[in-house]
Amino acid sequence: MNFFNHILKSSDKKNAVFFSRLKKITELNPVSKEVYQRAFTHRSSNLKDDDGNLINFERLEFLGDSMLSIVVSALLFEKFPNAKEGTLTKYRAKIVSRENLNSIGKNLNLIDFLDTESKINFGDNIHGNLLEALVGAVYIDRGFKKCQHFILKKIVGDYVDLDQLQHMILSYKGLLLEWGQKNKKIVQFKTANDQGLDPKFNYSTGVYLNDKLIVKAREISKKKSEEKAARRAYHAMNIKSKI
Repeated sequence: MNFFNHILKSSDKKNAVFFSRLKKITELNPVSKEVYQRAFTHRSSNLKDDDGNLINFERLEFLGDSMLSIVVSALLFEKFPNAKEGTLTKYRAKIVSRENLNSIGKNLNLIDFLDTESKINFGDNIHGNLLEALVGAVYIDRGFKKCQHFILKKIVGDYVDLDQLQHMILSYKGLLLEWGQKNKKIVQFKTANDQGLDPKFNYSTGVYLNDKLIVKAREISKKKSEEKAARRAYHAMNIKSKI
């Protein structure tokens, strides 16, 4: 008996709940339940199959990432027949950005499917990783057409407004720097380690316009601190997006 057959038979009630809840998200009946179990198995579990191969969602995550890119690219190609390559690339990046996928995965509560005791230590990217793994699992289980339908209806359809893509901001920091270059303004980000007592804030960032401090922000990582500060500066300076 392989590992997943053992799991499925040893906890029938738990797995019935698992697949019942999963069906509400995918609207699909699973053919191969094993692949969905794998999609929500983290490498920290250190599980192996009968051949000694590690069992986790990372390979499915890779596949799901590729599927999302293909399906979204085809959708944008049809949706915007007059858009240039650069615009289509920018639109796709907005839809499949790590931040956006994390947000969608969090809204779908995919972390609740992860069978581990240490969920809170994984960081925000776990939500997007699980979403990509689920997409990969749907592709393996039901094929391209069903996976395409799942992406278009349950991910793009429910969480992306295609008509507002041009106004969707992928990176406030990038937008702010671009604005500075276009308007011949000197925009600087000064980030330092935060020595405060709150463990949730490890970095502090100040945004300067022509050497004048505009806003400050604190976050757990340097990237998040700079992005939060850039977002605050964007609104404080009332910059209108020209994307």
